[in-house]
This record gives sequence, C-alpha cells and structure tokens, in this order.
Amino acid sequence: MRRFLLFSSMVLLLCQCALARGNDIPDWPDSCVVDSWEYNILIQTRGNNVTGLCLMNLYPDSSIIGTVVNDFGVKVLDFTYAKGKARVMNVFGPINKWYIRRVLRGDFAFILANLRRGEDVVAKKRRLTIMPNGDIQVANERYKINYVFSPMPSQQ
Repeated sequence: MRRFLLFSSMVLLLCQCALARGNDIPDWPDSCVVDSWEYNILIQTRGNNVTGLCLMNLYPDSSIIGTVVNDFGVKVLDFTYAKGKARVMNVFGPINKWYIRRVLRGDFAFILANLRRGEDVVAKKRRLTIMPNGDIQVANERYKINYVFSPMPSQQ
C-alpha cells in the first residue's frame, strides 16, 4: 500500500510539473499587449461551415498570438505569427491532419501579413477583400475555402 501511495504521489508531482511548463506559446505579460482584436469568424469549405470567434493579441515585436473558438466554446485552433511565418497548433481532432494544418498555416500567414494593410490584396490563388462595413473576406481559390472576419462591436 505504501509503494502505491509513493508511486501515485510521484505521478501527480510529475503531472503538475508538466502542466506548469505549459506549451509552445510564449508567455507574454499582459502589459506587453499592444492591441487586441476580436472578430466573428465564418470559415466556409465545400459543404461545411465553422462559425465562432477569433481572438488575437498583437505584441510589440509585431508578433500575433490568437485562437479560434466555435460557437459552442470548443477551441478549433491556436495560431501564432512572427517574422512572416505562421504556426497552427492545438487543432481540433477531426481536422487535425497534416494537409489541413498546412493549408491553414498558409492561409493564416497570408491573412495576418495583410490584415492591417487596409487595402485589397491578391497573391498566389488567395484574395483578401475589405468590405465597406469593415468585414474582411479572404478566399483561398485553390482549395475553395472562404474566411469572413467581422469585427465585433466594441464593449464599453
């Protein structure tokens, strides 16, 4: 019985240490956040739609860390953008395939590189259009994926 108690205590200690280390996302203090963006997001593919929220934080070195959460509160994916490269992490199980992550990584790199430009952009089978009402529409014409980012009304 004592062996089992000692063993279970060691397992719990190791689990707590592993959780304390966290994952690959840098741990920035909240005071370093330059800007925070909140969007309603709609991702349309061939016959499937995902709606939810996209939350992003911009940091002083122009890196962006964000997450996409669906309407039920389930995290769809996390992403980071730094030095012109995007990473897609913690992808929801059914879409966690290497080829889907690769397409999402390319799309988010294109979106985040051109998000603050304020003008329409066309490059390599991708098109970003800013609508008069502030919506941002992005089309991946190769894979027929459309993204619509609608700014959330500011909360006061």
